[in-house]
Amino acid sequence: MERWPKLLHGPIELSDCVVQGQVDQDLVVLAATLTAGKRSVGVEVVVNDRQVDVIELHPDPEDALAVLRGGFEVTEAPLTPEEFRSQVETALIVKADGDAWIREKVPKLLELGTDPRPDLPERAAQLRRWLGLPAYEPLPRMPSADPLPLVLPRPTPVTGLWLAVALTEPDDAIWRRLEVRSDVTLAGLHRILAAAFDLDERRHHRFETAYGGFSVDAQSCEGDRLDDEVTLGQVVTSPGHRLVYEVEGWRHWIRVEKLVDPPRTARCLGGERAAPPPECEDPSGYETLLEALRDPDDEENEELIEEFGGHGFDPEWFDREVVNRRLARLS
Repeated sequence: MERWPKLLHGPIELSDCVVQGQVDQDLVVLAATLTAGKRSVGVEVVVNDRQVDVIELHPDPEDALAVLRGGFEVTEAPLTPEEFRSQVETALIVKADGDAWIREKVPKLLELGTDPRPDLPERAAQLRRWLGLPAYEPLPRMPSADPLPLVLPRPTPVTGLWLAVALTEPDDAIWRRLEVRSDVTLAGLHRILAAAFDLDERRHHRFETAYGGFSVDAQSCEGDRLDDEVTLGQVVTSPGHRLVYEVEGWRHWIRVEKLVDPPRTARCLGGERAAPPPECEDPSGYETLLEALRDPDDEENEELIEEFGGHGFDPEWFDREVVNRRLARLS
């Protein structure tokens, strides 16, 4: 690949912006065409766990759009140039903050091995200039920390959102695709998710968003706000935007796949695998149950299956109509 400074000169136009993702992966690709004069290239920005992981340029713009295609079930949605810039900027900020935290807190980590992408900071700086993004002074903090800003935007006109929701563990993805309204509060979204994953609504829960944390009991987590005081549409506004949903020992990631007309009620469009039984309070307990189910006649495994609520449990079971009947009862 040519050195980046030689590829494009002059004012940059941004077009053909898309976000791509796989339903069972917390990884997305932001792709777009950059044009300066008569020359166009494709830019590919891989975002993994909210931070930039890879930045590549492709002489053929179409190559940037084909990263996740080829044998994978890929969800793809268009973005406006401003949405593309916003999502790239957020991911660059999280990456810069994480790198600054490592340099300040654990500098010896940098000495343990060669950085597989030593030119990523240079590429990020160049991409900022091409996209017209302001310079950023990083705050040393881990990528899992709640990113700024904390001031909530005004509610936007009501729309429908397709959400991909999946447990971060185990390896065999447990996921649901849901259609919800953007004006549902996060407290209401918790009830929808509880129905979709067969959870007890009374279990403690929390949302991590780009605007901070929201929970049922703000006093239990310093800095959190109440989840019934914010709508989903205030914290995610376009395809590719994400948030995290925690229920005690379980974490779920949520990604907006597309915008649609507002539905009358929430509904489930698809999914795979049964949610862990309530007796499995965390991924470790669930893995223990799965291991025991592989040899249920073993005496020790019988006790484990009893302890972790595995009698009659089929990990591969999923019935969309059953989920939709639960959701219908919410309204």
